[in-house]
Amino acid sequence: MSISAVRLYHLVTALPETIGNALVFFQSRETLLVEVVDRSGVSGWGETWALPHAAAAVIETRLAHRLLDQDAIQVGRLWHDMCAATGGEGVSRMAIAALDMALHDLAARLMGVPLATVLGGALRQRVPAYASGPFFKPGGHPYRDFEREAAGYLEAGFKAIKLRSGLHPREDAAIAAKVRRLMGEDGTLMVDFNQAYSPRAALDASLRMADSRPLWIEEPTTPEDIDGYRLLAGRVETSLAGGETYGEARAFLPFLSTGSMDVLQPDIAICGGLSGVGRVAALAELYARPVIPHVWGSSVNLYAALHF
Repeated sequence: MSISAVRLYHLVTALPETIGNALVFFQSRETLLVEVVDRSGVSGWGETWALPHAAAAVIETRLAHRLLDQDAIQVGRLWHDMCAATGGEGVSRMAIAALDMALHDLAARLMGVPLATVLGGALRQRVPAYASGPFFKPGGHPYRDFEREAAGYLEAGFKAIKLRSGLHPREDAAIAAKVRRLMGEDGTLMVDFNQAYSPRAALDASLRMADSRPLWIEEPTTPEDIDGYRLLAGRVETSLAGGETYGEARAFLPFLSTGSMDVLQPDIAICGGLSGVGRVAALAELYARPVIPHVWGSSVNLYAALHF
């Protein structure tokens, strides 16, 4: 069992309509899929979506040749080797994430077991899902379709919704209250500010939303603003979530050690793959915090997160 090829596929698709959040709008989606092939002809798949061109360049020039002729099942050793070869910083961590995800997938296929088995064994057979949206739309009030679309999620069977928010504290609170009424008392509501607010604006919005009982407020301010997170953690009862942009486990440590992040959301396609996010999970267990992976990109990242 040895690796014979590493293949890259940069996928881009236009969206049916422009959607966004409080910071940015999207007219298309793109991701870099990575296929690692064993000499037996079996393939494993991974991806990274944030900086696909740059990640592809790192894989092509720094990493792919290091994997050739290696035993794909030696996933941990290969992860350490890739980190040592690149320094494991910045976009290289995304390139490693895609390859590590593919190596885990390939190892599972070669062993003939589910990926969850390679990760230590399935702890459950069902995972609750939430609807992430509605998204902002250009050309009019960003919240204009939120009630109708949230009602559609509920009709489709979702019992949990994560609202895009961060427009204005008063309007955020108003739309959260409307969606809470649609869901009823038993529904689960979450709110994502998408880094749009300063800490004090996020505090204002969070306090106004308290009656809507969100389970968590996600990315209330910029990802590196530990003082902002600490301000919010000391003033609001709602849990704070974040970490989707972090490239390594140690980025979570300042937030864990100060008690200013309650829900850890590493993205497997960014945070060093399954090996990297496994280290986040170990930290989270030490601090008794839940890990709920952030997922963007394609179904490859989604299924990796489900197995994780």
